[in-house]
Amino acid sequence: MSWNVQHTTSVLLDALPYAVLIVSADGTIVLRNAAANDMLPEGDAIASVLAGGEGACPFDWRREVGAISPGGSTLHRNMALKGRPGRQFVADLYIRPLDALPAPDNALALVVAQDVSARVSMERRLAATERLTAMGKLSARVAHELNNPLDGVLRYVGLAQRTAGPEAQAHLDGARKGLMRMADVIRDMMSQAGPLLAWGETAKLSSLLDEAVTTMQPRADALGVAMVCDLSAEPATAPGSLYQVFCNVIKNSLDAMPNGGALTIRLRRELQEIVLDFADTGCGFAPQEAQRIFEPFYTTKPDSGGSGLGLAICRDLVERVGGSISAACGPSRGAVITIRMPAADR
Repeated sequence: MSWNVQHTTSVLLDALPYAVLIVSADGTIVLRNAAANDMLPEGDAIASVLAGGEGACPFDWRREVGAISPGGSTLHRNMALKGRPGRQFVADLYIRPLDALPAPDNALALVVAQDVSARVSMERRLAATERLTAMGKLSARVAHELNNPLDGVLRYVGLAQRTAGPEAQAHLDGARKGLMRMADVIRDMMSQAGPLLAWGETAKLSSLLDEAVTTMQPRADALGVAMVCDLSAEPATAPGSLYQVFCNVIKNSLDAMPNGGALTIRLRRELQEIVLDFADTGCGFAPQEAQRIFEPFYTTKPDSGGSGLGLAICRDLVERVGGSISAACGPSRGAVITIRMPAADR
């Protein structure tokens, strides 16, 4: 191709918003436009420039071109690619032979990469919203069906309390307390579509934590996990619904330590926030999973039957009282779940 034609082609390609590469038969990049220079790593080898993220299969240029029929093309959707500088993005990759197009000498194919990260992110959020909507409808139906039999059980417990002796009375009190917790959860499920008070019914935060630890203690003993609590911070109050959050976070930590370990729960105050740390010595998670573990239906323990809903529900409950929940890798191993809430006196 003459210099003028090549120069004109280069100018036209630079005007495109997509990364465009012209590649030779041996996988050498003959020409790349301005968008490709901005989006993709430096280099002349197509295999390294289109390298995927961590754990991705190497890009096999010869196999890609060999799979294209004469006059045809290939399209790879949602490919994870490395960008610059050091970023990763998702792209639709289009490959077409240059047999019928003017091209530099030894050129074989045209490669176009379109950044679709925003589209993929939106699709994931929409899918999560649809799943949560379906889950909300199912939860409302289940809550409605459970409400009547639960009311009947509470009535029978009340009748038994009238004639029970002191020892049985203590057991019935514990049973009634557990049933009332269930009633609170069901009421909360049925009110998901309606507005909720910011704080609702409150209780001492240390008491809620203590109850959650007591509830999960038998499971911890069975796994050989020591639970250590540091609740020396000044007294604070919190919504009673956070009891469910604490139980779920503790359960997740225990599941990560099937061969024993330690779970340290610390309550502290930072300026106008109450902060709770749940630090375990379990298997932990990959750094890139720190945000994803709070997504609905995402689970790091599929083999143990995890549904991926526990931490998503926890995040919803915490955010509804103006707080936040986050995850991080532990200092040496394990994971740390941190819950932050505005202080009650704020």
